Amino acid sequence: MSTKPNVSVVVQRDESIERALKRFKRLCEHAGIRKAVRAKSYYEKPSEARRRELRKAIRNRRRAEKKAQERAQRKLDRGRNRGPRRGFDGGDGPPMDGGRDHG
Repeated sequence: MSTKPNVSVVVQRDESIERALKRFKRLCEHAGIRKAVRAKSYYEKPSEARRRELRKAIRNRRRAEKKAQERAQRKLDRGRNRGPRRGFDGGDGPPMDGGRDHG
């Protein structure tokens, strides 16, 4: 993110001020201006910033691991719920070729 994002909105001829303001707010949000203002509203020591970023990285890593586990569990559950494959008897029944000898 640059230090001075250039956000501007041109109000159309038949556009209401409320609509243009909504577009402006959305552009500011997308540019990260509110986030930057909130972060700069008070001084944060460099050690605190590093600690905050480290906690954020740990949180993101845990979230990614949890999501990967859920994905793997869903994959296992899908495999269990399918039942036996069509044409596959698992070796318990008679031969699938009707018992004919191909000898």
